[in-house]
Amino acid sequence: MTSEVKICGVCTRNDAARECTECGVPLCDICAQEVLLQDVSPGSMVKPGVTTSPLRAGSKKKKVCPKCMEEADFM
Repeated sequence: MTSEVKICGVCTRNDAARECTECGVPLCDICAQEVLLQDVSPGSMVKPGVTTSPLRAGSKKKKVCPKCMEEADFM
């Protein structure tokens, strides 16, 4: 049984390690860009960077392609 290796949809040279969380295009580690989103609901933070809930993270990391990094509104 062989596993199919996906090629990066941006550079088309390297093997894809993940997919863009916005559009789903395959990405290699070189082309993937990371976005850090803060949870800014009124009850989620007491001070910047300190969350009140130990069960829920105060920030999320997304791996996106360069096109989504320019076009998408992450707010």
